[in-house]
Amino acid sequence: MTDRRLNAHHQLLVRALRDPPSLCNISNQDWELLLRLVRRARLLGFLAVELGNAGLLDKIPVRIANHLRSGLIQARKYQQLARWELDRVRWALGEDRGPIIVLKGMAYLLAGLPHAAGRVFADLDLLVLAENLQPIESTLLAKGWQHHELSAYDEHYYRAWTHEIPALIHRERETEVDIHHTLTSPIGRLQLEAAPFREAAVRLPELGIYVLSPPDMVLHCAVNLFQNNELADDMRHLLDLHGMLQHFSSDQPLFLDNLITRANQLRLGRPLFYGLYFCRLLLRTPVPNTLMTRLEQRPGWLALKVMQLCVPLALLPLHPDLPCRGAKLARWWLYWRSHWLRMPLHVLVPHLAYKFYLSVFPSKAANTASSRVTAKTK
Repeated sequence: MTDRRLNAHHQLLVRALRDPPSLCNISNQDWELLLRLVRRARLLGFLAVELGNAGLLDKIPVRIANHLRSGLIQARKYQQLARWELDRVRWALGEDRGPIIVLKGMAYLLAGLPHAAGRVFADLDLLVLAENLQPIESTLLAKGWQHHELSAYDEHYYRAWTHEIPALIHRERETEVDIHHTLTSPIGRLQLEAAPFREAAVRLPELGIYVLSPPDMVLHCAVNLFQNNELADDMRHLLDLHGMLQHFSSDQPLFLDNLITRANQLRLGRPLFYGLYFCRLLLRTPVPNTLMTRLEQRPGWLALKVMQLCVPLALLPLHPDLPCRGAKLARWWLYWRSHWLRMPLHVLVPHLAYKFYLSVFPSKAANTASSRVTAKTK
């Protein structure tokens, strides 16, 4: 796929993300459209940082610059809230919490990654030992956190079929905490052991907690994007991947070689292949073909062709005024793909049937789910 095969509004957004200085020459009409696209992709803060680093925020239309600065202020506020939430979780759990690994956005911030400067994230993701999950949850519930109200079915769904417990939210601060006991669905087609990630994790001495090692941070980002998510409006996660690849490669000349080796060790060749492929395709991340051919478990020709057609239409935001049927179809297909990857067929079919039933008869479906889950637990 070349830029010519992208829709015009997607070309505009990709140009902004690849080469922010080129935006000084676009029309006011293009700026208006770009602003709406960037807001929908939750990238206002990111673009503000990129233009600010290039000394260009004062050279674009004042109204646009004000929106970008406002987005950066909002991103920094979210970051401040997440930092405080991490501090409060550490306080609540004390010293007997076992090793805690911070994941995703907060981990990028703690690791000092440049691309995290304007990143928006509204929750805190933590990885803990499975045997510590219940006492950690009980402690947080006793100290002010609570779960969202869930049906009995959804409660069972989280605890039996996903890699995390239902989100915890503090009753005063309202910042979500997602506590993971592994990194992928325990019943999915890719069942990833967390132990190798824990063993290689990097300790932050000033906080007494951990972040993933650089190769594992990249691999987890790729797995989260192409295995755990539905990809709709997820361009900021591809930018995470792009930013990490650039930063770690500049610091460590052999980083990409080590990344390929690590991916093959952990049997993560396919999600990493997709991550590298779409970083190159959309963001022109410099990844040599010779490295990509070393990846084991690469997708076949047909699978890659379908992903090549669908993924850009899902990752990049829809035009705010001109909905695209092709993009909606691509998102629909990737939605089903994500469920197929996370659940075996004997779980997936009843799950989707229940969700359909719930959409038609919400009260009856909730009662049915409650009785079924109660019967299973007796």
